[in-house]
Amino acid sequence: MSPAKIAKEMRLIDQQPEPPKDGTNIEVLVLGMPRTGTLSILAAFQVLGYKPFHASMMEQYPHLLPLYMEAMQAKFEQKVEPYGRKEFDKLFLGKWDVSCNMPGSLMADELIAAYPNAKIILTTRDVDKWQHSMKESVDAAAKWKTIDYLASWDPDRIGLWWKYHKYQHSLRPVLAPNGEKQAYLDHYEHINKIVPSERLLNYHVSEGWEPLCKFLGKDVPNVSFPNVNNKNSFLAGRRRRWFQLLRIMLWVVFRKLLVPFLLAVLLYLVCQPKVRYWVHWQLHLRAERLFTHAQGGKDNSNGTVF
Repeated sequence: MSPAKIAKEMRLIDQQPEPPKDGTNIEVLVLGMPRTGTLSILAAFQVLGYKPFHASMMEQYPHLLPLYMEAMQAKFEQKVEPYGRKEFDKLFLGKWDVSCNMPGSLMADELIAAYPNAKIILTTRDVDKWQHSMKESVDAAAKWKTIDYLASWDPDRIGLWWKYHKYQHSLRPVLAPNGEKQAYLDHYEHINKIVPSERLLNYHVSEGWEPLCKFLGKDVPNVSFPNVNNKNSFLAGRRRRWFQLLRIMLWVVFRKLLVPFLLAVLLYLVCQPKVRYWVHWQLHLRAERLFTHAQGGKDNSNGTVF
């Protein structure tokens, strides 16, 4: 059997069910870098009636995290056969029509090739502000050493999320060999070169509804454009997961220690002479009551009928 055949058969994605035939298809790909207003545009898509998928939703679908990691391993490490339209359709489950932020810029070329009719939106930001934001949020969160330990207490949910996050961060030398700023500039230049202008919108969330709705062919809604503070939301999510992990760890430790502790206390009490005497006396009284009841007589231990 060829190496390619073996690699394909070993893929996690091949073990996943096919999406429903009447499911939703991807219509829009948001391929801007993280920290460029993706939470705000996520909320905007929801207002416009779309069904967007964003990295912030991954806690609801933790089983997808190993698949996203496998997709990146296929691209950056050639460990398995690359993902294409069939594989991405499985990732999107037939539930969403907008891919926003995840896998996003990391798999931009593959997504563009897989969905040739999808519209492409590049969310933009001043590159220096973007770099500062990345260091203050994504990079800072990756250094939370306590999560490395706590994540092991919830291996099937937050543990999967942390493993994915750490793997993504480990790709930084591959993604940005000449520094993050240059990687940002190269990414936007590349997407603008390979995507026809009629399919592409370079967009800053400060521009509001007008350019976005015009590009999508939607009416401008009569509400303010969403303004979600990405940094605060990002760090709040990290803190929330940290406290969730801490609670899980404390509860597991408490349960594991409580049973042995109670058994030890019980054993200690049973070993005490007075306690042994009391237990034996209670057993004796119980036996007398049972005997008297069986004979249909009186219980002489307390003078009453059992």
